[in-house]
Amino acid sequence: MKKITLVFSLVLLIVSCQKDSDPIQEEDLLEDLICEDCGIEVTKDGTRLTQHDKVINVKTSLSGKSSKSQKGNSIYLKLKAIVDPLYVVHKGQIVLLNANHVAVKNRRIAVSYSLIGEPYSGGVDVISVPKNGAPNLDGTLVLPHRDIDAVDFSDGKHLLFGGGFDAREYYGGDYPSFLGRYQIQYNKKRDVFSLSEKDLFHSIFGNKLRSIKTINGIITGSGGGNSGVIFAFNEKTNTLIKHESNETEGLFILDTSIEKHNNAYNFVALAFNNDTKELKAFYYDISKKTDIMSFNYEVSLGVFNNMNVEAKHSLTAVKKDRLAVSLGSDGIGLFKINTDSGGNKTAELVQQIKEQILDPNKPNDVVNSFIFRNGVFYIAAGEAGFYIIKYNFNKNRLDEDYGHVEFSEGISVNGLAKSGSDLVLATTTGVSIYTISGL
Repeated sequence: MKKITLVFSLVLLIVSCQKDSDPIQEEDLLEDLICEDCGIEVTKDGTRLTQHDKVINVKTSLSGKSSKSQKGNSIYLKLKAIVDPLYVVHKGQIVLLNANHVAVKNRRIAVSYSLIGEPYSGGVDVISVPKNGAPNLDGTLVLPHRDIDAVDFSDGKHLLFGGGFDAREYYGGDYPSFLGRYQIQYNKKRDVFSLSEKDLFHSIFGNKLRSIKTINGIITGSGGGNSGVIFAFNEKTNTLIKHESNETEGLFILDTSIEKHNNAYNFVALAFNNDTKELKAFYYDISKKTDIMSFNYEVSLGVFNNMNVEAKHSLTAVKKDRLAVSLGSDGIGLFKINTDSGGNKTAELVQQIKEQILDPNKPNDVVNSFIFRNGVFYIAAGEAGFYIIKYNFNKNRLDEDYGHVEFSEGISVNGLAKSGSDLVLATTTGVSIYTISGL
C-alpha cells in the first residue's frame, strides 16, 4: 500500500484542549487572529440565519403502532434556528454548495459544504450557540478551489476540516487532498470572525478526505476513492499513528471508529470492495504508550449490493462484540462478533432495521449516517427524515419503539451532530438547530 506522507505548512503547535464553558465571551477581549496565505476567504451573510421558537412534532412507533408526540412520547424537540443553503460564485456563476457534514462541540457548530458535480469549491459555516442566547452565524469560510468533505472540532476553539482539490492545478500534481487544523475566534462586540492556521497536512488520502472524527484527543479518518487509506493522529503527543500494513489496499474506507480500552485504543475501519460488494470490518489496536497501530483481525459482514461508495456511512462499536453499521438503502445492521475455540473471529448479522424506517419504493430513503450517544442512535435517513432509536443493552438489540421526524417531500437529511442538548441536522434545504430533551 502507498505510504502516507505529510507536508507541514507550519511548525506544529501543541494547543491544550480545555473545555470551553462559553468561549465567545472571553474572545471579545482578544486580538483578531491572522491567517496569511491560507487561501480562505472569511465572509458573513447574517440573513442566512433565521431564529425560531417552535416545538417539533416527534412521531413515535410503539411496537409497530404509530403515536404522536402529544400522546405519551417523552422526546421533546424544539427548533431554535435555520441556516439557509450556501451559494458561492464559481467560474462566474452563482452555484449551490451541498451541506455534507456537521459537527457540534462546546457551544459551537461547524457545517462543511462542497460543490455537487464539477469540482472544486467548498465552504464552512461556523455558528455559535450561547448557553442562554440565540444561535448566531459567526462567519463563513469560502475555499474556491477546494471541496470540503469533512469537519470536526478539537475543542470549541480549534476547527479541523479537509477535502480534495485539483492536484493538476495546485501543488504540482501531488497531494490531491488535505487536512487542516485552525484556531478560530469570534469577537461578538465587533462582529469579526478570524482564524489562524495551526497545522496543514497534505496526504495521499485519494481524491478527498472522506471522514474525520476527534475522540479523546485522537483524530481518525479515511481517504477517498479505493485508496484504502486510514489514519489516526494523537493531538496530545503530536504524533501521526501510521497504518503501514496493506490489508485495506484497494478498498473503499467508509468510516472509522475508536474506543478506549485499558492500555490501548480499539480502532475499527469499515471497508467495502466495490467489485465483490463485500463489506468488511478491520480491527486494530493502538498503543497509548507507543502510538503504534497494530492490525488485529478482520471480519466479513456479508455482501450488500446496494451500498453507495460515494455516500456517507457510519459505524460504531456499541460493545466490544457488537458493531452497528449504516447500510444505505438496506438500513442499519447490528453485527455480533463471535470467537470460536481457536480464537477465530466471525461476524453475524443479528438485527437489521430496514422496512421499519425506510420505504423500499423510495430510492432516496437511505440511512446516510448516524451517531450513537448515551445508548441512543440518532439517524439521518435521507428523504425518510430523522429517527431516534434507543439501544437495549439488556437484550443487545435496538428497540422496536422509535421517534421519527418527517420533512416535506423532497427534503433529504444528509448528516447530523449532537452535543449535550444541542442537535443539528444538515438537509438539502439548509441546517436546522434544535434542543432535544426527554431521552
